[in-house]
Amino acid sequence: MQLLTTIFESAKNKTCSPLKTKFETLMQDRPGLRRRDAAECLQVAEASLLDAQCGLLSVRLTNRFAEIIRDFPTLGYIMTLTRNASAVHERKGIYENVSINGPMGLVITSDRKIDLRILISRWDSGFAVVEDTKNGARYSLQFFDVAGVAIQKIYLQPESDLNAYQALVDRHCQIDSPMLSLNNVIDTPEYVDDNEVDKEALIKEWRDMRNVHQFFGLLKKHKISRVQSFKLAGEPLAQQFDPQLIEPLLHDIAATNLSIMCFVGNRGNIQIHTGSINTIKAVGPWLNILDPEFNLHLLKENIDSAWLVRKPSADGEITSLELYDKDGDTIAQFFGQREEGHPENQQWRNFAEGLLKTAAVA
Repeated sequence: MQLLTTIFESAKNKTCSPLKTKFETLMQDRPGLRRRDAAECLQVAEASLLDAQCGLLSVRLTNRFAEIIRDFPTLGYIMTLTRNASAVHERKGIYENVSINGPMGLVITSDRKIDLRILISRWDSGFAVVEDTKNGARYSLQFFDVAGVAIQKIYLQPESDLNAYQALVDRHCQIDSPMLSLNNVIDTPEYVDDNEVDKEALIKEWRDMRNVHQFFGLLKKHKISRVQSFKLAGEPLAQQFDPQLIEPLLHDIAATNLSIMCFVGNRGNIQIHTGSINTIKAVGPWLNILDPEFNLHLLKENIDSAWLVRKPSADGEITSLELYDKDGDTIAQFFGQREEGHPENQQWRNFAEGLLKTAAVA
């Protein structure tokens, strides 16, 4: 393994921990197991595996995350990965137009290849990581929340600036970092029961929206989840459809030049793809979009409900297709690409509405 600097050499000298020994035994029994799945098997957080040098070398970074993010553009062409338990979103491009205001960060590159909404206040730890692969050393920057769950990972590509990566690590590393401390108590919103909601007021306020971003405030005011709001408001504002229809829908969209938006997020980051899609492929339990600069992986068995949602705006009705797991957590959301001040793309709306017609025929 080619190391960038002696910084990573310090990782070699860390005492072999019981966790590292357990990890190595597990990987002997199950070679090729992904690190997130290995962490689940060992009943530890993924960040703990990085901290214990399990199958890699890592160096802790400082918690000055805003400064680190501002340095991302120096890396050049990279791949950014954001995931939750049921979806993985990978997008390649060059960071630019980084805007950070207190606990919030925004990245929208001029070509829309990198498009992020970052909740920096929920970032807790970061690592510079180097791993051996069949294609040589793989370098990354990986960030986690207080429970050790991944928020965002940045992977260098052959075109990336390795010298800039070294400089970033040198600037932000913690050589003598304390042992990673995790907290499994996550702040989760509390929702009221359905019978405590003023349904008529909810529907009226929903219909009176002039901007789709007002929807979050509506949920917060009524203290309800997204899925709760869909069930309470009902048709035509929210209509459920068969999740299995997502696969043929993506195939149909891929056969056109329609530009869509795909959102995948977690507690600390939302990542967005804007553009056309081309290669749709199901592999085992995963439904995948496999394009040169955009990959999406959906764990089909985790999709508990799928919804067509209509939100009013000053530019007319906006239609989204939204996927949720059994706990009501958002897996992914799809929209038609739209510029502010312009109505929704009719081709996208026809595709979305077609799901309901398919369900009616079935």
